[in-house]
Amino acid sequence: MKILFAPVFCMLLFFSVDTASKKVPVEGKAWNLPLNPTVSIPMNWIPAGTFTMGSPANEPGRKADEGPQATVTLTKGYWLGKTEVTIGQWKAVTGMNVRDKVMKLLSDTTLYDFMGKKMMIRTFMGFDKNNPDKVLANENDELPMYFVSWYEAMQFCKKLTEQEHAAHRLPVGYEYSLPTEAQWEYACRAGTTGPIYGSATDTIAWYGGNSFKGYIGKGFGKSPVTGSRNVGGKLPNQWGMYDMLGNLWEWCYDWYGPYPGGNLTDPTGPATGIYKVNRGGSFGSGINDERSANRATNPPNEDSAWRGFRIALVAVK
Repeated sequence: MKILFAPVFCMLLFFSVDTASKKVPVEGKAWNLPLNPTVSIPMNWIPAGTFTMGSPANEPGRKADEGPQATVTLTKGYWLGKTEVTIGQWKAVTGMNVRDKVMKLLSDTTLYDFMGKKMMIRTFMGFDKNNPDKVLANENDELPMYFVSWYEAMQFCKKLTEQEHAAHRLPVGYEYSLPTEAQWEYACRAGTTGPIYGSATDTIAWYGGNSFKGYIGKGFGKSPVTGSRNVGGKLPNQWGMYDMLGNLWEWCYDWYGPYPGGNLTDPTGPATGIYKVNRGGSFGSGINDERSANRATNPPNEDSAWRGFRIALVAVK
């Protein structure tokens, strides 16, 4: 019996020593996800907790789908990217920069589902297949990655999960994914209860009211020209999260649907739907979109210059 189990014991011992020698995410601590020797994704630990999701009826700019408010309990902590995924981080994982991605989009003849209709993405978006420069803005690595559909963002997360499993850096019972809508709003609020997590929108967000100021390079609009900005350029919230409001809308995991109200535990949204939720507003949004409770929706196949994402490391459901 000893001879039979000795190889197994040795293998387990080697695995334990090998795993212990690697840097791995530790619950309660920030995590810097390595992508290659020069590129990583900084992630903050978001503790479990309870908060009020949605907005009160008297909040300026409130939309009807932000209520009824609910008391939401998130029973498990999770990690969330300090910033939106950048072009450089996207390139490190996929091998494609934003121009490559747009060229792929414009040449794709696949018919995707858009609200029950089958069409090419470029047709749905109204893009000229022969003119990528017409839809591209700046392309530097520190910009948030744009032109990413919900499905592509989820595929990015799946690839990270596979890579981290292979590297023995992924905690048991966790995976990389998009944050749920509740996880996103909880992290955005960071303990605050008002419309925004800062004292003034201009100090925390790039949005339609300020994104054109000092903008340099290629962008959108004739005058003033504007576009997304390098991540982390505004003040973070109380949990050290940047650009939760403004810069780019961010995909969430959930299908869009009405709030049920009441008391909710670890909600993940409706089981099915037509649209996916995105949160946080963008460089082109009005000030009323730059609120912690604001919700927006888009078809999951849509690629847009106004939409990106940030990753979460979450407990497997």
